[in-house]
Amino acid sequence: MTKSCASSADKILQAATELFASNNFDGTSIKDISKLSGVNSALISYYFGGKKNLYQEVLNTQSAMFLDLIEQVNKQAISPIMKLHLYTKEVALIQMQRPMQVHLIYRELLTPSGFCNNFVQSRLYKIHQFLFDLVAEGIEEGCIKSSVQPTYVAFTIESIIVFFFLTQSFVRELGSFAKDDENEYLENTLNSYLESITK
Repeated sequence: MTKSCASSADKILQAATELFASNNFDGTSIKDISKLSGVNSALISYYFGGKKNLYQEVLNTQSAMFLDLIEQVNKQAISPIMKLHLYTKEVALIQMQRPMQVHLIYRELLTPSGFCNNFVQSRLYKIHQFLFDLVAEGIEEGCIKSSVQPTYVAFTIESIIVFFFLTQSFVRELGSFAKDDENEYLENTLNSYLESITK
């Protein structure tokens, strides 16, 4: 692929990410993406095979942030509970850097579009499995209470993050947080929960 072709594809992907995040799938048209990206609409089909495939590519790109984070956390030579703390800290940072885009991932999880089942199975499941494995490892090593169920803990952490992402503007208003300080709230909330299951 030539440099100009790559540039056009990147422009389409960037515009689609912004529009899907703001208006969701049904509220975004090929014409909208073409206008915002400055790229001929025919190239959207050429590069991505249509709107549905483009939407899935946007989801794949955004979820890659979390999968990359999981890989980096797993490389750290620290305890499972410290890995969980590190993960929650970095998730808060991702939210601060890309607030709208992250909504795409959780919107698809909560209200599936129906044509991205492979995305949910292949990518979101990996996030859950990562959290499950860390909790199970923490129980085995004795740093997490043996009375907790790994899958419940994983779901609870995921639920806290999802709720925060989808209600961030209300969190900011109700908590009277300064701009970006609500991410500290997320980190502290997750850490408080982790402390409750730690021996």
